Amino acid sequence: MSGEKPKYRVLRLSHIHNNLWPEGSEIEYDGEPGTALEPLNDAAKAAKAKAKHKSDAAPVVVDKKPLDDDDEGGEDDSGDDLDKLREDYEVLFNEKPHHNTSAKTLREKIAEKRIALGA
Repeated sequence: MSGEKPKYRVLRLSHIHNNLWPEGSEIEYDGEPGTALEPLNDAAKAAKAKAKHKSDAAPVVVDKKPLDDDDEGGEDDSGDDLDKLREDYEVLFNEKPHHNTSAKTLREKIAEKRIALGA
């Protein structure tokens, strides 16, 4: 990489690096960019493409398989997936989900919110 820091325009009010950034702010961010960040330079475009490719591998779905009566979806709560779902929830709802919320419930709430927002 050329050493260029990824620069983004904030598309909606976002909490990044312990700061609340208003819409229209321009920031440098080395983390994985979400949907609230628009790339402004080549480094940011590359990071966004990498994040997009990563999200294409594991799309958020409301319900992949039918649940048995005694199955609450805890089996698919892998740490990485659950962390990503919690991050997505926090971005959409501007608050952290309850620490005991399952991945299945987070997927459902995220999908409902995205439908409501038209995203």
